[in-house]
Amino acid sequence: MFAMGMIKAEGANIMSKVSRLAMAAMACVAFASEARALDDAPKQVLIEPRYTELSPVTVRQWGANNLLMQGLDQMGVGQGLEQAHIQLFGHIEGSYTWNFDNPAQDLNLGRVFDVEHNKPMVNQIDLNIARPVDLQSHQFDVGGRVEMLYGGDSRFIHSNGLLDGSDFFHGPDYQFDLPQAYVDVGVPIGNGVRFRAGKFLFFKQIDPNASVFYSHSFIFGGALPFTNTGVTAYYPFTENFSVEGGISRGWDQSLKDNNGAIDGLARVRYTVSDQTDLSVGAIVGPELDHDNSHYRSTIDMALTQKVCPRGTVMLDAVYGYQAMPSDMRNAMWYGGAIYGVHQLNPYLALGARGECYRDEEGLTTGLTQTLFEGTLGATVTPFPNDPIGMNLKIRPEVRFDYSTKHYFDGASRHDQTTMAVDAIFNY
Repeated sequence: MFAMGMIKAEGANIMSKVSRLAMAAMACVAFASEARALDDAPKQVLIEPRYTELSPVTVRQWGANNLLMQGLDQMGVGQGLEQAHIQLFGHIEGSYTWNFDNPAQDLNLGRVFDVEHNKPMVNQIDLNIARPVDLQSHQFDVGGRVEMLYGGDSRFIHSNGLLDGSDFFHGPDYQFDLPQAYVDVGVPIGNGVRFRAGKFLFFKQIDPNASVFYSHSFIFGGALPFTNTGVTAYYPFTENFSVEGGISRGWDQSLKDNNGAIDGLARVRYTVSDQTDLSVGAIVGPELDHDNSHYRSTIDMALTQKVCPRGTVMLDAVYGYQAMPSDMRNAMWYGGAIYGVHQLNPYLALGARGECYRDEEGLTTGLTQTLFEGTLGATVTPFPNDPIGMNLKIRPEVRFDYSTKHYFDGASRHDQTTMAVDAIFNY
């Protein structure tokens, strides 16, 4: 009974950390290049840091080069879309995960999207309609983005008040969600200011292209919100230094709010050199249900360092604090992860990740514990020189998790080992 209770508690926690948020904001077609960390990141790079994860290229080809825009061009409508600076793009992802412990209820506890053992999944069928604003034009510009997602991953990211009638426990395996729906306005002040209003990804990327691995870190899963609904302003002081900040309704809130307060969020990015990139993000505000006075504060820092022409290392560190009512203990969570990826050739990139994550009062994982994990994986691009085949990549991995408490396999084991593979096709 205790083990079953722990499984349910962890399942509920998974749902709380992977959210609910989406806003039927103004459906202006849009693109602000969120899939490239910040709007002004280069379109094609060998290694691309994105929020708190690390992605090797094969990066999708944006604009006229992607398959969807090419198809629309063949139909005679692509040129008109390009002239209006409107872009359509997306991806499809499928996966399979095997847990060597055959866990209770076939659940890989502590994971984000790879929670199911021995079950092939269609994780994401994703479509974006987007228009980027051009800050360098020194003119007013209007754009935005609508992202539509169908698949198994949607069960975990529903926001409060939007498409949240179903979830992992109640509903079909494949569900629909709106991860992003926002409007951008470019204002010709100084180097150009971009105002954004709607629902957006600020700290995490659910696009599988944004990580070298199929599975995600514990930090990714629990330490920060998936989506925010609010208003932000972005300003590039220089080519290498930019700041974005604003307000939102809270962690994974959208058309409904779990309290009557707003929070503040900010992100700073500094490209020190061609080899070094630093980004810091933070969010502060009341996040507890029906409680406007007890604040949650979280800060995340990522340092990316190119150590050789084909090798990159990234360090990610996070700290969070939740003030609680007087009859409860205040909660803290903190941890760090190190990523490394080496592009051997156009066909193969190898990656490794090591992580330690501490959850003092079990707020983010459902149990007071320290978690460790190590992951080894590869990104295989079978047809890097084919105009269609280059959009396919396959990512096998093996991962070992350890907890200081009996957390895995229905709260009966300290550890779990999984083997997984996913395939992504960008269009």
